[in-house]
Amino acid sequence: MKRALLSTAGILLAAAVSVPAQTIAGTWQGELSFGPNTQRIAFSIEKKPDGAFRGGVKWVDDDHGMLLDTISLSGSDVTFSQPFLGLTFSGQLSADGKSIAGTWVQYNRSYPLTLGLASPGTLWKPAGPAPMDANADPAYEVAIIKPAPPEEQHPTWNLTALEFHATGMSAGELIKIVYKIRGRQILNMPPWVADTKFDITAKPDTPGVPTEDQTRIMIRKLLTERFHLVCHPGTQDFPVLSMTLDPKGPLPTSADPNFKGNNDIYIRQEGGEYLLKLSGTTMPFFLKTLMDRYRDKQIVDHTGLTGTYDIMLHLPLAALQGIGDGGAEDEVGSDYIAAAQKAGFKFASKKEPIPAVVIDHIDLPTPN
Repeated sequence: MKRALLSTAGILLAAAVSVPAQTIAGTWQGELSFGPNTQRIAFSIEKKPDGAFRGGVKWVDDDHGMLLDTISLSGSDVTFSQPFLGLTFSGQLSADGKSIAGTWVQYNRSYPLTLGLASPGTLWKPAGPAPMDANADPAYEVAIIKPAPPEEQHPTWNLTALEFHATGMSAGELIKIVYKIRGRQILNMPPWVADTKFDITAKPDTPGVPTEDQTRIMIRKLLTERFHLVCHPGTQDFPVLSMTLDPKGPLPTSADPNFKGNNDIYIRQEGGEYLLKLSGTTMPFFLKTLMDRYRDKQIVDHTGLTGTYDIMLHLPLAALQGIGDGGAEDEVGSDYIAAAQKAGFKFASKKEPIPAVVIDHIDLPTPN
């Protein structure tokens, strides 16, 4: 009898040892349904040497993401959360450790979501057309330019679409896009260049989705061929705000290379203020964000920061009024500067030369 009991205990011990410890390290993928629409979601989780989990959430087809604040595994209970997005996913890990059935909750709305553990061969990639060849020198094969309706007061465009569609677009706006400058940096500009608006549809001569810089190449060629633009670089002294890091303030947080946004902006209200989070932002994009609201002076970057960062701005509720080059109210622009100061940046008024584009010649566009 004693020997039989020992044998039974040995069998039970062997069975216990053969059961692998549960883990959620890996990439978990699932489709989230919002009525008729779906989004492909991926959580990438890794286990740190201290045993804690670390990871982030990605929107696969939008190609952006954010670090998670909370990742927990208790028995088979799994929780991922990102409070800034109002996001929590809670679920049950399956017995085989290959799926998690649960609920996605965001801004008090719940959606069922089942995640599957991906292998290297099943990892989802962003959907859509392939990117344009990085070595291409594209131009617009066909470009239709027509007067914009009077009601189109604010220009709209997309620099990373298969075709370039712009509405309410002036030649001055096109020049700003190509050379990454503000309106004040265009010198010798005839009034119509800023005031006359067009709707533009242009099809590239090269297949694939262009990068922003490839689109700028094509717009530059369009300006030369259809507007007969001739210009040259220059400099001019302007009153500026010199932006540096405040030695007494917080340092900007370097964006995680695996879970960073791509100059993404997230906004949520908390009490009597807005929180504006820039995820995976570069200093040029941060300056653009500030100057879209602050019109008094050019802001010049002297921080020396060259990477991508996560930056949080605390703004009063009125500060989301007015967006555009020189279009914001004075007090709104000042709110953004004050918020940037609290985030660890320092500003000093001075005068210094900044790059400019000098127009030598430009015409109204040639007929289609």
